[in-house]
Amino acid sequence: MIFKYLSIKYVKFFLIFLVGVCLLFVLVDYIYNVDSLPNSSNLQILYLFYKFVYASFIMYPLALVFSFLLILNNLIKFNELVSFYSLGFKPKKLLFPFLAVAFSIFVFFSFLQSTKISYANQYAKAIQANMNLKNSNLFLKYQNFIVYFKSLNPIVKHAYDIRIFELKNDAIVKVIFAKRAVFRNDKWECKRATVLTLKKDKWEKSVKDVTILKNFKPKIISNLKMLNNISFYDAYITLKYFKDVDLNKILSIVFFKIFTPLSMILLIVLFFYLAPIHFRFSNLTLFMVKSLIFTILVWGIMLLIFKFSKQGILPFYVIVIPFVILLIMDLVIVRRKNDRL
Repeated sequence: MIFKYLSIKYVKFFLIFLVGVCLLFVLVDYIYNVDSLPNSSNLQILYLFYKFVYASFIMYPLALVFSFLLILNNLIKFNELVSFYSLGFKPKKLLFPFLAVAFSIFVFFSFLQSTKISYANQYAKAIQANMNLKNSNLFLKYQNFIVYFKSLNPIVKHAYDIRIFELKNDAIVKVIFAKRAVFRNDKWECKRATVLTLKKDKWEKSVKDVTILKNFKPKIISNLKMLNNISFYDAYITLKYFKDVDLNKILSIVFFKIFTPLSMILLIVLFFYLAPIHFRFSNLTLFMVKSLIFTILVWGIMLLIFKFSKQGILPFYVIVIPFVILLIMDLVIVRRKNDRL
């Protein structure tokens, strides 16, 4: 019964806070970019939807902590927390609903960030650019191929002026030229491509339709050019198939998406055990202000480390340090609290 009461309350406060902050984010963005958006109302609504999803990915870790602090404030202020303790509930019993909900939300958002919706901000930018969001002069090594695209539109999945060099024992054995290629069924289809094949020290020329480069996804290619974002699944594909990629940047993005919300969950444990039990004998306002400031400080430090690691100034594993520090703090505080009980 206590689990249902606290978990429903937490979910309600979380949704209210997250939706409110995301709507504010979308409103400010829309006011700033309205002049550059298409005149179509359908495209503008779609743009706002993608921006809302993008904002939710950014803000949900903070929403986990802020909504918890709001509930904790109410529990203390209206003497609910001290009543639960008087009835014999242990801290672990009261904390479990919050951790269960927070971790479930983390799993849900991690799943979303493993799908195409993870690129919501790129889709919004494509709408803003009238679907002309193109990359140019892409040169990548993929498995035993060296690939050059003069132009790529990751939204419509078209590439132009393609050169594909197939390697065998570090020597070129086949060259494919095509004016245009389309990505379908996880492969690139080149119509009437010119194929040069090395046979017995001679190059044989042919013109035919070619299907090649499985899992060489436009979204991955585009993001390797800019590398501002990447989904968990595409990160796995990139690390598995692509050669000479910037490992530090990719893992920095992945680690930031994982350890930032997990660090916020650790803050929930920390604040719960440090919170005063009774409203009358404590300065609850001061505790809440300190908690909010500390939360923003931790989130800001992780964001700063992420920016530095993505630029190659710091190694990607530095992002884990705040998480480890918070975990140690939690273990110390919980142990002291249990010893007192």
